[in-house]
Amino acid sequence: MGVGAALVGTAGCLGVQGVEYPDAAADADAPSDGDDPDKDDPPDAPDTDADPLVRNAALAAATREVVDDAVWFATEYPAAVATYRDAIAEAVATVRSIRATVDEEAAVTAAQVDSVAAAIRTAGDRASDALEPHFSPGPRIRSRVERHVETLRTFAPRGDVDRVLEELDRIRTKLASIGTALYVEAEFSGDPIHNRLFRRLLAPLPTDDRKRGRVTNGTLVELAVASRNFATFAHRPYDRDTIDRERIPRIYGDAFSPERRRELRARLGPISQPADRVEEVFVAFVERPPAGNRPSETFRGWARELDGVPVYVQRYPDAETAEARLSTALDGGSTDGRASIDPEATLAGSDFSGNASDDGNASSDGNSSDADVETDPGPAPWHRFYHREAEGERYGFDEHAGVQYGYVVRAGEFLLAAGFSGDAWEERAGWHGRLRHGWVTGA
Repeated sequence: MGVGAALVGTAGCLGVQGVEYPDAAADADAPSDGDDPDKDDPPDAPDTDADPLVRNAALAAATREVVDDAVWFATEYPAAVATYRDAIAEAVATVRSIRATVDEEAAVTAAQVDSVAAAIRTAGDRASDALEPHFSPGPRIRSRVERHVETLRTFAPRGDVDRVLEELDRIRTKLASIGTALYVEAEFSGDPIHNRLFRRLLAPLPTDDRKRGRVTNGTLVELAVASRNFATFAHRPYDRDTIDRERIPRIYGDAFSPERRRELRARLGPISQPADRVEEVFVAFVERPPAGNRPSETFRGWARELDGVPVYVQRYPDAETAEARLSTALDGGSTDGRASIDPEATLAGSDFSGNASDDGNASSDGNSSDADVETDPGPAPWHRFYHREAEGERYGFDEHAGVQYGYVVRAGEFLLAAGFSGDAWEERAGWHGRLRHGWVTGA
């Protein structure tokens, strides 16, 4: 089976089998995301006047945050988690040793209480150094044991050994409970990711709690850092305490498997430019399968069956290199002006089909202009790009080359591509519905 035939079953909202429209508005009664102490502040906008090569500065800044965090998970996360667990284990060992000494000697000293407090501080510092700013382990550690340390300081001067032993047991047990693999999987998870990277993938999130909750509870993202051989999912976890296990959706296979990466590269054609590329990231935005009312209604299937809308990101050492790679890519096909990918405009009733630019910053011929230096905070204008594939996909005929239509843009040191399909832009208005909350349409 050729690449084109294989892609028909995976394109989803790309619309290779017909016109697709954006998802309906989320349920207004969806649960709130609640207050989030780790919620990021908006990134500072780069100084576009200082560097004329800065194009689509807001999109570049948002993409940089996403890629940096994704690479951290791919490269540093395993060691960071190991350091966290080792720090907790050392604190537990110290508390256990002091507890044994107090029990044996039937006496307790202020120095021993200070040693317990110091061990906890050291554990918190090591854990924070390893996991911050991606996660915030320090407050979690302190909230578990601080009041018990204060209790030790109350009863140790009185020589109340029994009470001190009781509190030492509580400290040891609570520390041990946050050092387990199960705790790490739930609170500092890398699969699914639900820390600040998840929020950055959906940035800018609504400020209203209820609206933010609808977005974060309703979206699932597939993520693969192909340059690091890393793949995972990002979504809010399902509540395993209140939902029967048989009603929790099950997703089989890897996020953006190597086969699907090869298929998307083939669809992209000349847009894939590996020369000097330092990172290659695949992202797909998906509607998060809800927990079923009955096991028979619960999603069970492979990742590719989630019908996601992919975004392809390539990072280069600098903006100059990215600009050169964009030029090479565009030379490999044809352009038809530029237009913003703006799902919000579609939902508001406009006729977005990619036939005309929807902002004043885009040039009509697809070439660079003075508008390359971003001055308008509106959605970034993308090149409408098309190229001829070696094999058609719309009807499965091998006699004619297929044409792939998509969108590509340079933002800083990044090249981004989305919406590649055998259907032309004007035949699939609203294909980008699932990108509505993605960072690529929010910047």
